[in-house]
Amino acid sequence: MPTPTLERLLKERVSALVGEELAAVEEEIGQQLDSPVGLIQEMGEYIAGAGGKRLRPMLLLLAARVSGYRGPRSVRLGCVVELLHTATLIHDDVVDEAPLRRGRPSANARWGDDASVLVGDHLYSKSFAMLVRDNDRSVMETLARATVSMTEAEVFQLERKRSGVTTEAEYLRIITQKTASFISACCRIGALLGGIAPPLVEALTRYGLALGVAFQISDDALDFSADQDRLGKAIGSDLREGKRTLPLIAMLERAAVAEAEEVRALLRRRALAASELEEIRRLVIAHDGVEYARARAAEYAQAAKQDLEPFPPSDERATLALIADFVVDRDR
Repeated sequence: MPTPTLERLLKERVSALVGEELAAVEEEIGQQLDSPVGLIQEMGEYIAGAGGKRLRPMLLLLAARVSGYRGPRSVRLGCVVELLHTATLIHDDVVDEAPLRRGRPSANARWGDDASVLVGDHLYSKSFAMLVRDNDRSVMETLARATVSMTEAEVFQLERKRSGVTTEAEYLRIITQKTASFISACCRIGALLGGIAPPLVEALTRYGLALGVAFQISDDALDFSADQDRLGKAIGSDLREGKRTLPLIAMLERAAVAEAEEVRALLRRRALAASELEEIRRLVIAHDGVEYARARAAEYAQAAKQDLEPFPPSDERATLALIADFVVDRDR
């Protein structure tokens, strides 16, 4: 569980540095979700009301500031990346048949898959329309590459899910392309706004990639160990959805052959009973699968902090380093 001091310190620093800009991003999101179509309006208000960490716009704003940029484009582009991220979450929930998102019924659980897919497409379209208005080719290319990477990873993950086997290397490929590439793109956009030297742009890009991997590994570990009410989604949801994440992969490597085969046999079933999910969760914890994942997440977080070293000391740099610590220390 994260120390209250770390979480509070991070909130205070972020609020002091980019609090006003994050509030402006929130206002812009509300404006972009406004629509004369009743269902879009209703779902948009519901999605916006769910809030969230706003990690991606936060990173974009901080990366822009550490790169020396102050101006309105970071707010607009912060809105772009959050709309795009929200669209991917809505589509993910449809694919995964997820019942919860951020502690509330998911959009697909409340309005159905058809409406969710269409509204997700609408948010994609909104975000890219804003990008066109911003009219910066380097920024557009950055987000286009990340989006292609994310969708490719989604299909590869589905392929591995159907095969029933995922190695640690394949898992890392999936989360690097699916989660980390987009977080990296947010940091790169902030750097591009600042017009800094190419080596510094690449340093922030690498920071975002390592941070994104650490974030996703930590998130997957929480699926086995967190409090469901604080996490905001059902514990064991990855298992229910047939995903092979790092804690599970590590357990299967460490367990006795007979024990591992028993788990693999369970995972081949179309659906698992609550007692079977709990047994797998127990084995993952007993064989230190969660601890292994957390240690790997900490390695990536440390690499992310090292990528910040080319930048001169500043409150922004210190806050980016603090985010790297927090993503592996959080409990939701």
